[in-house]
Amino acid sequence: MVSLDTSLGVQAPIPQFENPRSIFDLVNFRVSEFIGVSGSLVTRLCESEYGITREEWQFVAMLAELNAMSPSDLAARTTVDRSQTSKTLRTLMGKGLVDRLPVPGDGRKARVLLTEAGRHLYSLIFPRVVQVHQEVLSDLSVQDQQALARYLNAMQARAWALTQSKAYKPQGAGGRRQGGSRVHWKKTPLPLP
Repeated sequence: MVSLDTSLGVQAPIPQFENPRSIFDLVNFRVSEFIGVSGSLVTRLCESEYGITREEWQFVAMLAELNAMSPSDLAARTTVDRSQTSKTLRTLMGKGLVDRLPVPGDGRKARVLLTEAGRHLYSLIFPRVVQVHQEVLSDLSVQDQQALARYLNAMQARAWALTQSKAYKPQGAGGRRQGGSRVHWKKTPLPLP
């Protein structure tokens, strides 16, 4: 069985998730490729028609669904790092789409929420994004779509559990906050064959 390799516009083998032999058989790579292609449709829509980035759209949509929340909770929900979250929120506030409300009794903490303009923008974009969603899934039956939803939930839950396990915690100075691969590479270069 073959599928369209969207990066080259040619037929490519269906990935062998059960027995990976190359990067093209790894689920993370294939999901990343899918997000790159399908996400570009949403990015073009947001940027060309509404003047916001895909990250800004993600924050608007998240706040429309979850209401007011702390910037750190928003970062955690969207998997965007905190520094990028702060930058994106400043941009959204500058565009009048998000307000920042101080938490009573703690001047250091705040919650962010959509303004009326932000809610209006959400009401314009969301139906268009749903259309992209439906078109991307149009070749799958309803049963296939429901199965895909279950599989994605199970995979995400398992990935989250793995992030919490000791087996996948960085050892020593290899963690991202301590310099990541730059530090590790300098300390332990690969032996030459």
